[in-house]
Amino acid sequence: MGSVLVVGDVLLDLDVHGTVDRLCPDAPVPVLDVTGEVARPGGAGLAAALLAGSGVRTTLVAALAEDGDRVRDLLAPTLDLVPGPATGGTPVKCRWHSADGPLLRTDTGTGRPADGFGETVRAGLRRALDDVGAVLVSDYGRGVTADPQVRRMLADAVAAGTPVVWDPHPKGSDPVPGVIMTPNAKEAAGALGLTGGDPVGCAAELRRRRESRAVVVTRGDQGAVLVTASERVAVPALDVTGGDPCGAGDAFAGRLAAALAAGSSLPAAVESAVRTAGRFVEAGGAATVRCVEGRWTQIGAGVTERAS
Repeated sequence: MGSVLVVGDVLLDLDVHGTVDRLCPDAPVPVLDVTGEVARPGGAGLAAALLAGSGVRTTLVAALAEDGDRVRDLLAPTLDLVPGPATGGTPVKCRWHSADGPLLRTDTGTGRPADGFGETVRAGLRRALDDVGAVLVSDYGRGVTADPQVRRMLADAVAAGTPVVWDPHPKGSDPVPGVIMTPNAKEAAGALGLTGGDPVGCAAELRRRRESRAVVVTRGDQGAVLVTASERVAVPALDVTGGDPCGAGDAFAGRLAAALAAGSSLPAAVESAVRTAGRFVEAGGAATVRCVEGRWTQIGAGVTERAS
């Protein structure tokens, strides 16, 4: 199986669990008595951790702030980490839960690449690109994909024939030409200045405007649509019962890159990615991802394919 290089913005996801049996005396808000906390990498970190946990040799290039030791400790034992400097503190998304369900989410930190980020990671990025089967660009709008040095090297990888999967973000930078874009339906329409529209038409127009090799629009429980210069392929979703879609885009894009690195055709890689994302959702999404015996994995149930 070919190796995968992940380039993008790393977050820290925290789930804080507790019990509520009273209100605060000075305001009508619940008091959460904390019983536990679960930490895991988020953003590009989640995509890379899932890849490494599935047995794919994975390198991650990302910006880490000075307070990023916790993220580093989560990632460094499981994959090859090439960090560059970041400012504004580690981006942390903290979800607060009681036994009855979520209470609140708080966001802190910006984690934007510091001046000289591209030069700092250049050597490590070059080494990874020289020995990689595919690249996944996981853009979470923090600025790694806007770095000129990084963009030049990604464009060089496309020119050399390396498959580059680009998972975009509404606040991120435009993909370099020649990549395989993986927006969801809302992101695809939004990139065209629309509020909705036919996914196939949106994918075709987005591919033309961005000069992409292909656009794969993910559609949740409706599967995905692949559009290239010569083909349009609809891939149905799995028959999923319940679950949580949080993190499904990372699971999808990572599996797509891994399948291409292993030599799959693009249509076959999209089918594999749809299956992986469906299983990920039904197993409980990102909230069920844990590091078990040094490997990031998911605790949950499987799914069956929907009959055609």
